[in-house]
Amino acid sequence: MLLEPIRVTPAVAVFGLGHVGLELARILARHELDLVLVDSREEMLAEDRIGIPGQRGPLGDAVARVRVVHAPVPEAALLDLTPGAHVLVMTHDHVEDLAIVDQALRTADLGSIGLIGSASKWSRFRSKLHELGQTDDDLARVTTPIGIPEVAGKQPAVIAVSVAARILQLIDEAAAAE
Repeated sequence: MLLEPIRVTPAVAVFGLGHVGLELARILARHELDLVLVDSREEMLAEDRIGIPGQRGPLGDAVARVRVVHAPVPEAALLDLTPGAHVLVMTHDHVEDLAIVDQALRTADLGSIGLIGSASKWSRFRSKLHELGQTDDDLARVTTPIGIPEVAGKQPAVIAVSVAARILQLIDEAAAAE
């Protein structure tokens, strides 16, 4: 009997489809993965903004399996992610970001958790997350800032390239470890 390993399709969830999130989605959609795009603002997910994945618009050339999720309470979408999914948090609202990170830390079997932001944002978040019961070990699971440190640009496309490169590295590392 010949056994071949079944390759698990990597999954990435992008929370927040603002300028950086949309650029990141455009890059990640060109890779063979499950891509979940979550936003609390319905207009950010509108067809005239993101197109139809795999057919037309900014995500028209998608090879990823793209799922678009309008979630008024975005952290609820974490419960539907596949085990090992990488979570990237970059919403328009720090309160949303905090709720998503807190729930991600409470959700079993996620891959990496990345948060866009500055050192001062993370310092505030650390304090609030401690108040919510998260430990230092829990908080060590969060990477912020996200991306490759050597790419220092602030333009949405530059940030997106840096974040995508780091996520693809993590996916490759996980595949090599299997």
